[in-house]
Amino acid sequence: MRRGPLLVTCAVVLAGVGVAVTLRPAHNPAAYPGEGAVAPQSTALYCTGLPGGAHRPGRVTFLNTTAASRALEIEVVADTGRVATRSVTLAARTQYALQPSTLEAGTFYAVLARVAGGGVVAEEVAGTNAAAAPCARAGTTSWSATGFSTAVGSSAYVSVFNPTATAAVFDASVYSAAGFAAPQAYQGVSVPAHAEVYLDLARVAVNLRGVGVGLRVLRGSLVAVGVEDAQGTLSLDPGQATPERRAYFPVVTTAQRASAVLEVANPGPEPAEVRVHVVLGAFRIADQYLSVAPFTTGALALTPNPAIPAAGYAAVSVSSNVPVVTGLATGTAGAGSALSAPSPTTSSAVVHDFTSKGFDALRVLNPGRRTITVTLRALGSSSALAHLRVEGHGVGDLAAAAPGVRTGGSYVLTSPGSFVLGLTAPSRPAGITVLAPLDGR
Repeated sequence: MRRGPLLVTCAVVLAGVGVAVTLRPAHNPAAYPGEGAVAPQSTALYCTGLPGGAHRPGRVTFLNTTAASRALEIEVVADTGRVATRSVTLAARTQYALQPSTLEAGTFYAVLARVAGGGVVAEEVAGTNAAAAPCARAGTTSWSATGFSTAVGSSAYVSVFNPTATAAVFDASVYSAAGFAAPQAYQGVSVPAHAEVYLDLARVAVNLRGVGVGLRVLRGSLVAVGVEDAQGTLSLDPGQATPERRAYFPVVTTAQRASAVLEVANPGPEPAEVRVHVVLGAFRIADQYLSVAPFTTGALALTPNPAIPAAGYAAVSVSSNVPVVTGLATGTAGAGSALSAPSPTTSSAVVHDFTSKGFDALRVLNPGRRTITVTLRALGSSSALAHLRVEGHGVGDLAAAAPGVRTGGSYVLTSPGSFVLGLTAPSRPAGITVLAPLDGR
């Protein structure tokens, strides 16, 4: 279970935070043509938190899902403030991968892409091919994530990118089992236009597990991604825009030797009573419960758990009496864990093998009461590979309905009703590398 002694107090958290925010002067690039008055059919993509370094540096991959070519104006921003640009024409149904570290030196990178037309999606993938996060289509005015570890041998950061042409300002809060802090160095942080900064959580939450973070944007909008290296296990956590009363994790491993922990942060003044409903094959599993005090964090071990048998993938639905922030930490016993955010509800999703490893699981959770049918098609094809019928609050297995999808490729999922899609890449034990699907709307 990813919990340990959380001995830090607010006084400790507030101490020595003068260098918690890395913010170097940025060389602000000229605005893109049409910025501030975006031309019709023009879209943008924003990625941040991609680690640099000489050892297996990461990349951003763009996928054109349409039948026509798309022109991309790409800007790579390093945390040093250095900027590089590229112009790319992306042919129909093709992809283009960009490795930011080949353009500029830096610790973390952000990538901004202006697309002439719609239908282009993007994902950032770490050099290990075991961590990925979708690129955002817009900034947000709040962001939260939880489950970070700053224990010895681990590091945790929040990468923040300003996608707009004017400076943005934010406050940050930090939560742990010991309580809440608003470090002075995290208040009123200004991010120049088209610049990236990062917060080093170890500077304000020393030797802790289960650390939660909340950003509140005071001016402008921002894109944020959590970056954790837990004893060599890297994760890119897209977090969630706001705390929610419900959250879904459709692919939770119960494999032997695996570890899966539900992480919960309660950013509000009322106690959170969290109910965890588990669907696992033909087993009837009693709901699990977790109480989280105001302004603190908590955790519930899902694997190993004597109430949950080791029987493949479980689908987990979380409900709370008050809005909370949730995350899933997966790994192996005694080793570091990777963080993943809840899967969103959607009526259309894009699945693409960005890691080049294929897939182990593609599972659909129906969050509603009524039966839905999810249709799976190869990208660009009008022929269905599978029609998957999923009963209310049930789970469907796309990999069983269309086994060929496990080898990779590009697919589109659609349904007249809402569904939640869960993906994992092949791993040992199975299920510890959770991938985030792309919203196809």
